[in-house]
Amino acid sequence: MEPSGSDTWTMNWNYLISRLMQAVYVLVALSIVVFVLVRLAPGDPALSRLGVGSGTIVTHEAYEMERKALGLDRPLPVQYVIWAGNVLTGDMGIDAANKQPISGQVWRKFQKTLPLAASGLMLGVVLALPLGLLAGTRPFTWLDNLISSVALFGVAAPSFWVGLMLILVFGVYLEWLPIFGSGPPGSETIHLQYLILPTIAVAIQLVGSQTRFMRSGMLDVMSSDYIRTARSKGLAGRTVVLRHAMKNALLPVVTIIGLDFAAVLSSSVITETIFRWPGMGPLLISAIGFRDYGLVQVLVLFIAMIYIGVNLMVDIAYGLLDPRVRYQ
Repeated sequence: MEPSGSDTWTMNWNYLISRLMQAVYVLVALSIVVFVLVRLAPGDPALSRLGVGSGTIVTHEAYEMERKALGLDRPLPVQYVIWAGNVLTGDMGIDAANKQPISGQVWRKFQKTLPLAASGLMLGVVLALPLGLLAGTRPFTWLDNLISSVALFGVAAPSFWVGLMLILVFGVYLEWLPIFGSGPPGSETIHLQYLILPTIAVAIQLVGSQTRFMRSGMLDVMSSDYIRTARSKGLAGRTVVLRHAMKNALLPVVTIIGLDFAAVLSSSVITETIFRWPGMGPLLISAIGFRDYGLVQVLVLFIAMIYIGVNLMVDIAYGLLDPRVRYQ
């Protein structure tokens, strides 16, 4: 029996609460795994902070004092409990390299990574949806083959190679666009001309998979019974595609778009490093190189929260696009 409106609303709330509880379990488990793994990695944060490796001579007493200051002299479970308790109260510690609060560092870098990820995703969607629509409505034609080849290039091309080619062509040979940074030296704001090349690099990574998903969705929908019924009623081809087929074909694309957005936010290390974009990617590399345990752990948890949040929003969007979806 079909549930009533109030029952459906209750089940939706139960589903959301269940997903949030799952998110808490995942974050706790991930925090433990990351906490252990960063401490198993080669290197010693105490020696890094004391400058060992750059010619500085450190006494054993100074080394032990630094380990005690970092809390590394305590058992591993005690270190985790102290760190987790501090994070829950909002105290994420101090960035070892810049001597600034980690929370402020992560937030400032996220404000640079988010516009790059959002603009790259928007450009990818703007290109992928019409390309996938054309390929799906004209299967096995020269146009479909051309679009599929372009999509395959987008999937197969390494992101670092794409970035280097964009720099070489538009920055070095043509000298049309700046190739490094987010603005002129000393500027804290993002300038549009500095955003163009990194955005194109991100979009090329996404447009291939999104085009293929859109094409596949259109092929499945166009062979459905209700599409044949709509055509038998004499509806125009454009009406059938845009009003009947496209909405259902978007369902798998919504999933890949959401996951792509989370992936771009979290895997921006290569693109941001190539273009020297001052986002979370270079910050993570710096933290790993400096053996900054606290910063690495906070960045990984922040990225995990983005993934979990985007997945939840994708599930909700699925229900909005397809009323048949019910959350149990």
